[in-house]
Amino acid sequence: MVKYGCFCGETKHNMVNSATKTVREWVSDEEIVGHSVFSYSEVCSALPHYSKQVISIELSRLVRSGIITLVHRGFYVTIPTRYKKTGIVPPHYYIDALQRHLGKPYYMSLLSAAEMHGAAHQRPQVEFVTTTLPRTSTSKDLNPHIRWVYRSPVPDEFICVRNGDGGVIRYSSPELTALELVQYEHLVGGLGAVATVLSELVECIDFSKEQISRIFSVVKDRTVQRTGYLLDEVLGESKQADALHEAARKQMPRMKWTLLSSRSNERERGESARWKIKVNAEVEPDDL
Repeated sequence: MVKYGCFCGETKHNMVNSATKTVREWVSDEEIVGHSVFSYSEVCSALPHYSKQVISIELSRLVRSGIITLVHRGFYVTIPTRYKKTGIVPPHYYIDALQRHLGKPYYMSLLSAAEMHGAAHQRPQVEFVTTTLPRTSTSKDLNPHIRWVYRSPVPDEFICVRNGDGGVIRYSSPELTALELVQYEHLVGGLGAVATVLSELVECIDFSKEQISRIFSVVKDRTVQRTGYLLDEVLGESKQADALHEAARKQMPRMKWTLLSSRSNERERGESARWKIKVNAEVEPDDL
C-alpha cells in the first residue's frame, strides 16, 4: 500500500479574492473548479476574516440545506446534482480524498472490487474499504455505507488504479480479490456467495502471472487451499485451479490439512487430497 500524506487542499484559487467571500460562496467556487471535497481547516485558512465558530455554524447550515454532507469529522463533500435527491454520496466518490486527509492507505476490496472487475452478481449494499490499523475513527452515522476491513499492508503490485467520478480509485487486483473473498467469506455472505462471485470473476483472474508468487505473503495458506478447492471442485475452473496449484506447490510445498469452512458445524463429508481440504460444508453457488 502507498502511504498517504495528509490531505492539503489549499490552492491558489481559494486564496484569491477570499476576503469578502461567504462560506457558501467559497464552497460553490470550489465546486466550480472541481474541488468537491474539503476539510474544515481548509475553510478556516481560506476565510480568515470569519471566526471558527461562524464557519462551523455556516457549514452546519449547508449540511442541513443538502448542499454539502459531512462524511468524517471535519471533512465535507459537496453533494453532486445527481445525488441531491437522496443526499447520499457513494463512498467511492470521496474515499481517496478522505484517506489522504486521514493519511492512511486504502483500497476498495471484496464485493466492491469484484464489481469494479465486472463481477456484479448483485450490487453490494455497502462499499468494502480495506485499510491498516489503527481503526479509522469514522462514525457509522456519517459513513453507514462503508464496511471497513483492516489488515497488514498489501504490495502496490496487487492494487489497481483508475479514475472515477470523484477522482482516483484504488482497488484490489482480480487475483487478490478472489483470495480475499475466500479469506473474509464471513463478511460477504459465506462460501456459497463467494463461489457465485468467483464464477464471474474468474474471467479476469490469471494465477499464472510471474508475480503471483508474492501474493502468498499477504494471504493465509488455508485461504489459497480453499480458493483452489472452490475453483477446482465446485466451479470446474481447472485452468485457474491448475495455475494456482502450481504456484502453491512452489510456495507451500507441504500443505497442511484444513477444513473447508471454519464456521461450519457439519460433519466431514469428504476430502480433497489435491488441496488438503476436509469438506465439512456444502457449497452451492447461486444461479449457476
